[in-house]
Amino acid sequence: MPLLKIAYAANILILVPVCYSMFFGSGVGSVFEGHVVESAGLRLLVGSLWAAILLASAAGLVYPAFFAPVLLIQIVYKALWLGIFVLPLIIAGDPWPRGISYCFLAIIVTYPLLFWFGYMRAA
Repeated sequence: MPLLKIAYAANILILVPVCYSMFFGSGVGSVFEGHVVESAGLRLLVGSLWAAILLASAAGLVYPAFFAPVLLIQIVYKALWLGIFVLPLIIAGDPWPRGISYCFLAIIVTYPLLFWFGYMRAA
């Protein structure tokens, strides 16, 4: 299970500043680089989701197998967001949020490997 801890640690490193920005900073505007319209409701919704993942990732450092589904949920929702929101922007030649997109892409490429080698092979 130590490989799963890499994903949890990465989540923590990524999400602490992101959650701070969502609740106390510029929120959606900075995280999505101005490509998603800012609103209090969206900031609270996305901030709450990411805060839940942050807390589950902290717990995952202690109980990696139990919190493994959090990693799977991240893979699915980030892949969907890239495919449904970002890819059409790229195809159309429109501006797209590069920072968060590259971060999401790195996660959907690496987390399945960490999950497979850290959880499935240990089971």
